[in-house]
Amino acid sequence: MSLRGHLKSTNVLVETASFLVVRLGGSYLALPADGVRGVLTPEEAGHEQAVTASGTLYQPVDLAQLLSLVVDLSGHEMRTVLYSNGHSYGAICVEQVVGLTDVERKNCLPLPPQFQCDERRWFGGMLLYEDLLVLIVNPAWMLGELAEVVSVAGREISQLVTAGPLTVGGSC
Repeated sequence: MSLRGHLKSTNVLVETASFLVVRLGGSYLALPADGVRGVLTPEEAGHEQAVTASGTLYQPVDLAQLLSLVVDLSGHEMRTVLYSNGHSYGAICVEQVVGLTDVERKNCLPLPPQFQCDERRWFGGMLLYEDLLVLIVNPAWMLGELAEVVSVAGREISQLVTAGPLTVGGSC
């Protein structure tokens, strides 16, 4: 209430980003939630390499291999995350789906200076989830879009799409 007896409402617009936090080995990763199309148990995903759901074919993405992580995908918490950015579709096996979280964009942090090479394309930043440091996965890299093979004069040349530098809040 104000001094004149009227109610004052304070509407504060807080921009947030949603992430699905998953675990692979000892690493916790955040996938931007707007790309998550489903989470399947091993029984629902089946034993095929690719997964078809709602008429869409999701190609296997071995995120553990891409990140050189040692994982055990035989546990009862193993899930397949169906992920898309609108034009690429991937089925990502994870050891555990930890949870869904909304993060204020100001709390999405850039990678520290120790990350200097390829990992700057792999990750868009980091965030804190409960008491865990979680790396935000770059969906374009994860789905294989950063390395497109182009045929030039009968030979193949690998081209990399360059990503601009990320700032605080920029990774969300």
